Amino acid sequence: MAQNSPAQIPPHRQDESLLSYEEYELEIEETRPSLPIILISAACGIAGGVVGLYVTRIGLRWEPQPSIFVAVLGLSLGMGAAGAGLSALSGSRAAVANIAFSCALIGASLLFFALCSLVGALGATLLLLR
Repeated sequence: MAQNSPAQIPPHRQDESLLSYEEYELEIEETRPSLPIILISAACGIAGGVVGLYVTRIGLRWEPQPSIFVAVLGLSLGMGAAGAGLSALSGSRAAVANIAFSCALIGASLLFFALCSLVGALGATLLLLR
């Protein structure tokens, strides 16, 4: 185990060589992703995508390609803004981790939806062939 030299210890901590357990737990807690922030930012991202798609496709009667672009842009902006804003409000230093986990949650939801759709389509095909 390496010894702490004065050059390795921050200036405000030179009188103590080790962090106390409570300070260590507090520092770890600040850098952990937060489940409520992840869920809320994923929900805001999906809402931004749905609103972007609805406004451009139904309201403005755009073609599908630009509408999908605006929907993905709305999803990204909604999720990023909500994740970063909630991380800043809570004082968490894990904004990037929160946004990354929100992206993973949306991706997992899409994979689950695709799997359910494939199984449903296969089941419907088998019922029709009977």
